Amino acid sequence: MSQLHTFEAVSRRLSFTAAADELCLTQSAVSRQIKSLEADLGRPLFLRKHRAIELTPEGRQLFEAVARGLDEIAGCVADLRTDAGTPQITVAASVAFSYYWLMPRLERFSERCPGVDLRVLATDQKIDLSKGDADVAVLYGDGTWDGVQARHLFGERVYPVCSPGYLRDHPELRRPSDLLDQALLHLEGGGTIWGTVDWQVWLAQKGVTGQPVRRGIRLNSYPMVLQGAAAGRGVALGWSYITDAMLADGQLVCLFENPLETCFSYYIGTSADAMSKPVVSEFVQWILEECEAEASGVA
Repeated sequence: MSQLHTFEAVSRRLSFTAAADELCLTQSAVSRQIKSLEADLGRPLFLRKHRAIELTPEGRQLFEAVARGLDEIAGCVADLRTDAGTPQITVAASVAFSYYWLMPRLERFSERCPGVDLRVLATDQKIDLSKGDADVAVLYGDGTWDGVQARHLFGERVYPVCSPGYLRDHPELRRPSDLLDQALLHLEGGGTIWGTVDWQVWLAQKGVTGQPVRRGIRLNSYPMVLQGAAAGRGVALGWSYITDAMLADGQLVCLFENPLETCFSYYIGTSADAMSKPVVSEFVQWILEECEAEASGVA
């Protein structure tokens, strides 16, 4: 289980160093665990490149299974707990938000509230807080939902991203219209949780007419979209709250200035009943502080 937990972190971050920081391990310890897992399975899970790693097909298969399994285990553990005196909270968010934004920060919440049992429900399906699907949910929209108390987290900023190597290999990428002759990575099946921005919308908003010349790659998982971009498979749309960190550590580069900013935003939402619970109000306050710190460049 320790090796699988480490494997999940490396697969999600596509970086041994980033995974080591998240798990509070040394890079060499992470590398040893991955090599031991590969030896046990008898096949490589990663392709090691000069300054990047990429999941093999077998690695992608295992990553998807492990991610599902960890979520099911967390849910089962939460259901089996019988200590009524232990505060519990279920937080729902998209798969990408949970992996890329929430998980790297949860240690700080645990330090702030060490006695809380926290369950993260990573899903790209709509969450109905009125039905008790979760105590807290990260929602996308205009901030108005019936029966939901919503607090603003951040706006929607979208921009094209690719790997540094892809950009070096395509020096002709200088303006948005040049994207029509590139391999575009598309997210499918995200529904309204990913808002209304796709490649067609982004290009139109930037005044680009015409249709892409090359066949793109369509994926139904945003982590897979970002993995493809980091591996040099093409150009993806990046949502700033996820990809800003990947720009900072060099996994991705932003192609153009002036990102597309929509009229919608992301909110932390609760029902009135849930907000009356001290553990829920404490989590809401914590995530608001995290967003404020990130906006000011502290996080």
